[in-house]
Amino acid sequence: MIARYGGEEFACLLPGVQLEEAVKIAEQMREDVEAQRIPVPGTPEYVTVTISAGVAALILESEADMHELLRVADVALYRAKGDGRNLVRT
Repeated sequence: MIARYGGEEFACLLPGVQLEEAVKIAEQMREDVEAQRIPVPGTPEYVTVTISAGVAALILESEADMHELLRVADVALYRAKGDGRNLVRT
């Protein structure tokens, strides 16, 4: 399930997926986005868009666990941005 989580942020929930596999999925998504050539309306130009991703895994047993999962993923996202962007971090 993918949902908008903020202005430019999205959350992708992968139930039953372990951290290692989630990192592979995020990396594939990052590569797929980067490979796209996005046309600039009204011009003959194209741009490349990149994404940074923070990945976290946690067994959810309570509402507090959901908040913790999002917090840890957010920390990882900002690590990816801080490390230079267009990266996946845990």
